[in-house]
Amino acid sequence: MPLDFWPLGNAERLAWAAVADVVAPPPPPDYEAWAVRHVEFGNESQFPGRYDPKRFPFFGPILAALSPEDASRNVTLLGSAQIGKSVLCQVFVAASLDLDPGNVIYYHPTESNATEWARTKWKPMLRQTRRLRELLGEERSRDGGQSLLFYERRDGLASLIVAGANSGPAVSMKSARNQVQDDLSKWEVLPSGDSETQADSRSKAFLFAKVLKAGTPLIEPGCRTTRNFRAGTQEHWHVPCPHCQHVQELTWENMLASTDAEDPGDAHFTCASCNGRIENHHLAWMNEHAVELGGGFKAENPKAKDRSFYLWAALVPLESWENIFRAWLKAEGNPAAEQVFYNDTVGRAYKSAGESPPYEEIRDRATATGHRLGLIPASAALIFTAGCDCQKDRVEVHLKGFGKDGRRATVEYRVLEGHISTDKTRAALDALLEETWPDEYGNQRRVDMLAIDGNAWTDDVMQWARRHSWNRVIVTRGAKSENAPPLQQVQSERKLDGKPKRQQKRFYNLGVSGLKSVLYVALGKKDQLERGYCAYPQGLEDDFFQQLCAERREPKRTRDGFTVYRWVKDPSQRNEVLDTELIAEGAAVRCGWRALTDKTAAELEARLIAAGTLAREAMERQPDLLDRVDDKARAIHQAATGAPLDTGGYRRR
Repeated sequence: MPLDFWPLGNAERLAWAAVADVVAPPPPPDYEAWAVRHVEFGNESQFPGRYDPKRFPFFGPILAALSPEDASRNVTLLGSAQIGKSVLCQVFVAASLDLDPGNVIYYHPTESNATEWARTKWKPMLRQTRRLRELLGEERSRDGGQSLLFYERRDGLASLIVAGANSGPAVSMKSARNQVQDDLSKWEVLPSGDSETQADSRSKAFLFAKVLKAGTPLIEPGCRTTRNFRAGTQEHWHVPCPHCQHVQELTWENMLASTDAEDPGDAHFTCASCNGRIENHHLAWMNEHAVELGGGFKAENPKAKDRSFYLWAALVPLESWENIFRAWLKAEGNPAAEQVFYNDTVGRAYKSAGESPPYEEIRDRATATGHRLGLIPASAALIFTAGCDCQKDRVEVHLKGFGKDGRRATVEYRVLEGHISTDKTRAALDALLEETWPDEYGNQRRVDMLAIDGNAWTDDVMQWARRHSWNRVIVTRGAKSENAPPLQQVQSERKLDGKPKRQQKRFYNLGVSGLKSVLYVALGKKDQLERGYCAYPQGLEDDFFQQLCAERREPKRTRDGFTVYRWVKDPSQRNEVLDTELIAEGAAVRCGWRALTDKTAAELEARLIAAGTLAREAMERQPDLLDRVDDKARAIHQAATGAPLDTGGYRRR
């Protein structure tokens, strides 16, 4: 047979075959398969060893949506804390650097968050993933291709930039086809414009860009991650019933209705079809067989152009259902704790109160059921604090008691005349720290902690505060961030000349926005035995309650069209009562109020009861002692203020 009849001897055919091999498109990137081949977790992980898609089957569809083969540009993952979102983000970044080379930017809420992630998450993955080391090279600080926040492929085809979204230059740096916007709910509006809008623009030049927006929700309205989720397909994970194989979503409402509060160890779901019990040990089987039995992610808004997914703690094998339900029982009724539960466990934004109930309602409740003015009620006696707000001609003081289950009570409200810089006003504040108030157990109490606002006249406030131990006096300022924690120590300050100040142990940022949201929810509680109840004494004027209810949360449009929510008040209405309420709460947080366990609360209450019993016995043996205490208090107050002390009748019984 002639050679030209033999297929392998056809030179033209061989040439075209070689060309076909070169120009043939590569197979579609499979990020999950890449993770299975290359990702391995160390002993610090709850599941050390190779990445196992059977353990987290819901990550596969999300990674597929991030592939260039999927038409969506933005992919949102809304979910609980600690469900593996960071692992998913890291797999997307690492696999895209390998399979779909191009620049990647990984944004975090702040630069410090970015640095922490690079050190604690990305560098361990780089050490444990051989394929990444082959692509990026070994870690060497002198290597021009690598630094803590910048990594480049050896062949120059792709790079990773790690940045904080709170930095204007960081969100306006070089363009990237792929992005991760992590912890999106915590992003802020910058002076130069909205951080998320600016970050999105970094990828707008790419036709097939992918932006992964991931985060645990915070407060609604205004939660960024929730807004992006609702704009997308809104896909929820569905699993088959282990008894009848009916496919359904396991919702928090189902668990809450199915489980007896008296038996949290029996936390379970109920099948919507057969009413069978779905228990924690069924989870692995349900997740593994979800897709083959008709479950998996199902979209509630299928016509949306972008994909969005929702996952919560009960669907992930990292938290037992019993622990989830016990967390709810501990949080129920306490607005601050409920917010944390809904955010971190259920993966939903907490619907805050945008305004308080009518002030007349709170005033009438205090008139009908309030305690005596100047008395620390037993329901709020565990921690006793003062919150002070400085004005041009006065310092307003709110004395508050805080108890277990999130309960609080106003004890007294005072106005000290004079500016904080004057000797007379400072002496009055000194005297306030030495003064005592009775509680219902029979004790005479000094304030455990005084917090004073340092937003205005900061140097004068600090000068007075330094006269006292930082264990009794702290200085606060309202945090600008809507998402700031309740109380956070100021890490660094700079003088007007730019030089750093010495760090102050007593200076704190106060998360006033979140504190207002929680307070206004709590003010709606009407039962004195409810968790989170706010008690007010009889005898306060209408102006007190009007100031307490002075603000409301309203949407505002930024110059680049983004909607933010801000607390506003009528310009004619004062709000010092509200401010001092929150400052006093900041002092209570500093004393550990929000971290109180049932055991610690019981111990504190037992000590107060025992001390009160001893005090009453001492009074019975020395009937004139109280008169001497009154005389001393009057003398201190007279010397400090020049005015006689009005005891309000509560010192003498």
